[in-house]
Amino acid sequence: MTFDEKELSEIFKKLKLNHDSITAFEMHGSLVKACGTQNKTSKQLDKILKDRFEEYREDIKRIPQKEIYRYIEDRNAAGTPNGTNIPLPALIWFAVRNQHEDIDKIEAGVFGVTHMYGHRALRFHAALNKALPDGRPEYVMKELNDALRSNEKLQTKCNRLEWKKEQLKSDMESVKEDRSKINTVMEDQKQLNRRLASNLEKVCGENALGQIEDLKKEIDLLTEEVGTLTNELLERDRTCDITSNELSQIDPVSESGTENIEKSIVLDGMRVAYVGGVESLTPHYKEVIESFGGTFCYHCGRCIHGKKEIENLVDGTDIIFCPMDINSRAVYRYIKKACKIRNKPCHFLRSSGLSMLIRELEDHAEKYNYTS
Repeated sequence: MTFDEKELSEIFKKLKLNHDSITAFEMHGSLVKACGTQNKTSKQLDKILKDRFEEYREDIKRIPQKEIYRYIEDRNAAGTPNGTNIPLPALIWFAVRNQHEDIDKIEAGVFGVTHMYGHRALRFHAALNKALPDGRPEYVMKELNDALRSNEKLQTKCNRLEWKKEQLKSDMESVKEDRSKINTVMEDQKQLNRRLASNLEKVCGENALGQIEDLKKEIDLLTEEVGTLTNELLERDRTCDITSNELSQIDPVSESGTENIEKSIVLDGMRVAYVGGVESLTPHYKEVIESFGGTFCYHCGRCIHGKKEIENLVDGTDIIFCPMDINSRAVYRYIKKACKIRNKPCHFLRSSGLSMLIRELEDHAEKYNYTS
């Protein structure tokens, strides 16, 4: 009961016994026969069993030897010290190994309960053999353990998706608050414009022309500011739509698909630059790149120091991604020229969304064979 077929072969090798062309049953019978008397083989086997069951000695000490067979019969019996953690072979070993005045009764009790265990095991094996599609009951525990590990991984992925979902919700709330603030500023601007119009009607005297010119400049400045705020509002609305669409596509049930994407792309420490895009999504761009094993570099897309700044960025990275919806034309020209001269791969994205970045990463990995 202690050794399976593979272990039987290893024990025969260890004990230097001939095991060529004999079955597992014949090896089992040979060991049983050898242990019937005191000899070198039985002593070695006794030591092997003693070492294997030593960890259960303290627990079994709490059970009277003549009562062990009762715990074999009912593993959940009241008062059993860690009974379900002690394997059956260990219980049998400690029950019959040491001499006892009632040893015959003990052996008869152990034989009886183990004999019935054998019948139940055979019936259970036959039922599994009939129910399982491949007819291999020996693999049931392996399949159950594999399923348990897979479930744990899925739960971890699900928890991560829930966290991302909450983060996206928080970003959407922030966008809504910013939109409300911009609306307030625009309303204040309209009121100011009305006051300016009223003041123009009241202007008179020698300084009228100068005052009118100053007011016109102020109106132009304010109009430009309103235009900037309006563009920012529209961009934030578009970003909100993008994040809403990506949020709606998050499905814990299909997480295995996401896991396959993550496993297929291997950037192996490559430096990946992302130029422009939505600044509030920068942490998510970084998370995507680092989840594939890359090093994330970010540039806001505003070339304060001219094309030299872009050339330095291209020199220090391996791949460049540049969304076309939020960037200046000058940036496109600088990046395209610098990447061409230095033979660096560059991808111009149609939008700043996370899904677009992931798709381009997949295409790049397939093209350059950065897959596992």
